[in-house]
Amino acid sequence: NPFGGFEGFGGFSGGDGSFHFSGDQQEIDPEELFEAFFGTGGGGSRRRRGPRKGADLQMHVRLSFQEAVTGLKKDLKLRYQIRNQKKNQMEVKERDVTVDIPAGIDNGMNLRLGDQGAEGDPGAPRGNLIVQVLVEDDTYFNRDGTDVHTECPISLTQAVLGGTVDVRTLTGIVEMKIPQGTQIESKLMLRGKGIPVLNAGGRKGNHIVHLQIEIPKHVSKRQEELLREFDEEMKHSGGGIYGRLSKAAGSVFEKVFGNGDEKDTKGKKDESDSDDDVEEKKTA
Repeated sequence: NPFGGFEGFGGFSGGDGSFHFSGDQQEIDPEELFEAFFGTGGGGSRRRRGPRKGADLQMHVRLSFQEAVTGLKKDLKLRYQIRNQKKNQMEVKERDVTVDIPAGIDNGMNLRLGDQGAEGDPGAPRGNLIVQVLVEDDTYFNRDGTDVHTECPISLTQAVLGGTVDVRTLTGIVEMKIPQGTQIESKLMLRGKGIPVLNAGGRKGNHIVHLQIEIPKHVSKRQEELLREFDEEMKHSGGGIYGRLSKAAGSVFEKVFGNGDEKDTKGKKDESDSDDDVEEKKTA
């Protein structure tokens, strides 16, 4: 229960986000309950209590992801019921309240506004207003505390040779450097580009960028020739798997694009298999 500690409160939230409160659900006085069953105990007078403080109200407010990051002032409309002690009847109260939502607030957090709840007895203060914050998800940013995560596609050439790429952050577009030899599932960090930390004097989390290397599904004849030439150079250089493991593992590009001789052989085999199938059908 996000509003633990307020179970004695009787209210329900309207579809418009406004709050409705039934003011006849007052706190039970043990002495009054005792006197209701057993009387005053031989005519004795009971202790006179002071004016009661107003009841607490609670409601929710919905924010966009960006509103939660930057913070803002939000106007809320309250609508609730209280009992008029003089008239001994229920009354509906309506009023507007402005809440100052701090930058970096997260989904499910509560804000307490003192003296903004329901009215109490004459001479007594109002109760509190408890506002629960509901933050919408974002399709681009993925929040993790005060850090945000995003994905950034890069080309195979950028991964091998390095370069730069534009990244959208919470405060705008920045140019990020891609190091040479970037591996699959690599992550880069933009420090201080995340979400503000609550009550931390402007300190922010980080922005983690997950690099997604895009492998082309189709290449031209010339591109394939260049890739095979690059592959051969890497094998002869003796670096990485192109050293002692290359003979066992085979060429990376041969695994992806195949071998020219194998293609010819495979083509002839496919033609032969196709002829056999036709012949069998004729025989049958």
